[in-house]
Amino acid sequence: MLGSSFNKKVGIYFIGMLSSKVLSVLLIPIYAFYVSADVLGYYDYTLTIMSILIPCIYIAIWEAVLRFILSEKDEIEKKTAIATSAIFSLFMTCILIIGIVIYGNLFMDETRVMLSIAIMFASYGLANIWQYFARAFEENRVYVYAGIIGTIINFILVVLLVCIFKLGIQGLFISYIFGQASILIFIESKINVWQYIKMKYFKIDMLKRMLMFSAPLVLNLTSIWLMSAFGRFIITKKISMDANGLFSFASKFSLIVTMIGSVVTMAIIEEAITSAKTKGFNSNFTRTIESIFKIFQSIILIAVPLIVIFYNIIHKTDYYTSMQYAPWLLLYAVATTMSSNLGSVFQAINKTKYQFTTTVMGALVTVALSYGLISIIGIYAVIIGQIMGGIVMMLMRYRLINKYIDFKMKWMPIVGMTALFLGITVVCLNSNLVINIIILLLIMVFLGYQNWNYVKQGYRLIRNRF
Repeated sequence: MLGSSFNKKVGIYFIGMLSSKVLSVLLIPIYAFYVSADVLGYYDYTLTIMSILIPCIYIAIWEAVLRFILSEKDEIEKKTAIATSAIFSLFMTCILIIGIVIYGNLFMDETRVMLSIAIMFASYGLANIWQYFARAFEENRVYVYAGIIGTIINFILVVLLVCIFKLGIQGLFISYIFGQASILIFIESKINVWQYIKMKYFKIDMLKRMLMFSAPLVLNLTSIWLMSAFGRFIITKKISMDANGLFSFASKFSLIVTMIGSVVTMAIIEEAITSAKTKGFNSNFTRTIESIFKIFQSIILIAVPLIVIFYNIIHKTDYYTSMQYAPWLLLYAVATTMSSNLGSVFQAINKTKYQFTTTVMGALVTVALSYGLISIIGIYAVIIGQIMGGIVMMLMRYRLINKYIDFKMKWMPIVGMTALFLGITVVCLNSNLVINIIILLLIMVFLGYQNWNYVKQGYRLIRNRF
């Protein structure tokens, strides 16, 4: 049974995610009708580079922010951790912008584009860190509202700059920058991190401790990048930018599942950290993970016919051929989400090195399969590589966790739901629109019956929030 503290955190994060990510979902048809495959491929390629560069530049300091501030009772130590991490982040932001601008002047022709990319990377890095400050201050509603505001601004600007003014890639960059900047400004206006940014609070010893905690997680995040983003590079290099655009579009649907998963993972990490410091882990934590697994498998079952129905709506666009890839990526989304939830235990018991080693193994599987099969089966090589890499990472984490705590999950229901997903996916991809609508209705009835208690619990949670 899910604990009340956990439910409260998930409820707050989920309402914010639902409010903000609805607009992100609405961007999918905008991409379909207003952004060409090559432009989307380039934009996605840039975001991919950002996802690997930012953790390296900032040494994933945001992970230490949550760990050193959330559980700290001493006010002086807390101020020191805030000031030290904030000053370090601002310093690295300056290094980042200067470095990208210099690189652009030396090696690139379009300096204006490079300046936009530099600002985009910096705004993303700082917004991410300030979001972790909000969580560390236990200002969860501020965190949620910031995400909603950032998404709304990004969505409005995409409509204006891309759909109306036809600015293409530059419009996408500008929209992203203003969206991230609004997150940063809103959070700062509410929690006022700036008041702590004083050199008298900055301590080298604290910085060393924080970086010692977060540095292994950089390697972990880098390995995660190899799992999630290496495929985009190899598709671009071995096939084409257009093909990467198709893969990027197909990935948007699994990204929605990952977004929902990130909400649960945030709550799981906070719950794991506090549990480890107070009552320790018990059977309730195992049941929580099992319940989450069941919920996500239910989500992707519903998603399969919905995806096929959506593709029937956009059948005249460049992206229609990517339908064959989209449902399979949902398996990867669930595997990585559950791996992240299991990985929260390593953070709570200060065994982050295992997050790294397990992610490396998953990444190696992904890279080997993707690179080895790309010339034979094309984009499917990346999909298979990602799915297998995610499963390997998840199972390795499960095995290692059981060396430190009693964590025995029931795997037969999980295997059964996975087999059901595979069968439904094959049927939906080879059926017409009417059949997919019928399948969707049948799945909803089946899952509603199977998860009736969760449906009632979710309804009460949302009703109480409003």
